[in-house]
Amino acid sequence: MPATPLHFSAIAPLHILRPESFDVTALLCSSTLVDLELLYRLLLGQPMTHGLWHSYFFVLTIYPVMLSLIVYVVERWFDKTIFTVYRLFRFFPKKVRYSLKTIYASCLVGGVSHIFFDMWVHENSSYVLFPFYEGNPFWIGEWSIIVFLLVALLSLYTVFLWIRQLRRAAANR
Repeated sequence: MPATPLHFSAIAPLHILRPESFDVTALLCSSTLVDLELLYRLLLGQPMTHGLWHSYFFVLTIYPVMLSLIVYVVERWFDKTIFTVYRLFRFFPKKVRYSLKTIYASCLVGGVSHIFFDMWVHENSSYVLFPFYEGNPFWIGEWSIIVFLLVALLSLYTVFLWIRQLRRAAANR
């Protein structure tokens, strides 16, 4: 399974290359918070397997609606705090507040990308196509190294774009 932070770093170029179209906060939250399901299962003493949250059904229906509303409110109430946190990580977004439409689209992309990356590497992810299919028909076994390499390359590309952005910001000072 790609590590949870890599789910975000693999799709972060969407915001870096098209900051007006993708909300970085929504991408970050939606691509990583799906894995809270594993923490929940751990706290309940259940096996840490993927459940309903790791399904296209969930990330296309309930998840983006609820998360979009939360991100929308948080961006309005805590915009200065969010901007300060981004500056701490040497990331300088042009804006923090986005329209609900942009937040929703970003939440859809983040959630779907998480399931997309996970579906190839988890044999025991029985809810991927819930309610239409039980089990994971996408699991590719030892070939899953390809997905790990793809996620790693996308993450390296994000680092490259981030460094390039830092250099441009330094040159403009």
